[in-house]
Amino acid sequence: MNLQKHLSTLVGTVKELLCGLLDFLFPRNCVVCGRPLDTYEHHLCLQCYLELPRTGYHKAPHSFLETNYWGKIPIERAASFFFYNENNRPILFDFKYHEKPSLARHLGWLMAREIKRESLFFDGIDLLVPIPLHPRKEERRGYNQCHYLAQGIRQATGISVCKDAVRRIIDNPSQTRLPHALRTENVEGVFQCVKPEKLCGKHILIVDDVITTGATTRSCATAILQALGDYKPTGLNTQARVKISILSLAVASPHQIPMKADSSYVYPCDP
Repeated sequence: MNLQKHLSTLVGTVKELLCGLLDFLFPRNCVVCGRPLDTYEHHLCLQCYLELPRTGYHKAPHSFLETNYWGKIPIERAASFFFYNENNRPILFDFKYHEKPSLARHLGWLMAREIKRESLFFDGIDLLVPIPLHPRKEERRGYNQCHYLAQGIRQATGISVCKDAVRRIIDNPSQTRLPHALRTENVEGVFQCVKPEKLCGKHILIVDDVITTGATTRSCATAILQALGDYKPTGLNTQARVKISILSLAVASPHQIPMKADSSYVYPCDP
């Protein structure tokens, strides 16, 4: 028993030394502030993690984001982890455009872990449905960042990911540079639910990276509802054969006052 304990301690020490050596030879830096990361930190330093302007939407019974969908699609609940601003912009650009899918997975895990600890937001969710990219765009980029976000959420919650039930059938221009007035038109009809039987009778969580007007997630939800014959643009649809909730990593909402992170938050280690 003592030998096993000593071996375990030795392995831990060697692992720590190797990690320290790798950090020395190949420095890892925070994606926001650029500071060298400590051994226990991944992609984001503790300070920048604490300073993410959290929305707190997952703790609200009818959040500002949820009410944005009312009268447009039947929605169970909706939340975003933090408010998008110029300070945290590098996080989203790194995993979206700079070939860092592992960052997206880690952020999905961080987000889900915190939301799960603070609320019942994930209760009753059966499937995670990441917003799909058009095949040509996914081939150019090499990955779908929303799929990796969903994988991180799965790590923290155990909820399965379903990535083949919905397809993006039109390679529409990016929403990033479009004025808000044109964003709904830009994503209208771009999605198709090709395997509605996988979603029928389920409570699904649509996963997106950033929500601005909500047009992309509405379009995806509408495609699912139409495929199941459940689409009713106004009011609650209590007879729907699918329940829909929405979660994004960030939301662009300059009119809302960000909730500051509690000082008791700690930087979680990888599972």
